[in-house]
Order: sequence, then C-alpha cells, then structure tokens
Amino acid sequence: MSIKGLVVHFRRDLDDHEAERTIDALMMFKGVIKVSPVAAGYEDDPNRQRVKRELRDNILVLLGEE
Repeated sequence: MSIKGLVVHFRRDLDDHEAERTIDALMMFKGVIKVSPVAAGYEDDPNRQRVKRELRDNILVLLGEE
C-alpha cells in the first residue's frame, strides 16, 4: 500500500501558539512538505456534538440497551 498523506484531527481547537508549534513539529518529520491549518468555524461545535451523540447511540444499540 502507498500513502501520499494523512489527515490529523485534534480533540480541541488549538490556539495560535499551539498551532504554530504543532506545525513546526510536523514539518520536522521526514518527507513532510506541507502542513496546512484549518480554521475553526461556528459549525464545528454542533458537528462535534452530533458525532458524539451518534457514537453514543450506536454503542447503546450494540450493547442492546436501546
């Protein structure tokens, strides 16, 4: 298998200082040519809540508790 890139998601939004340090660290990996930040938007929190709710519901279904 050949991989040309990765997508990384953080548990929480990073402030500017954390983002800069993280980008610098990722650029140190062999073969990394570009690291691009993605700005957090107003829709991020509702999306995270929806994903958490869906995961919880799926786990309950698997456990037979729903």
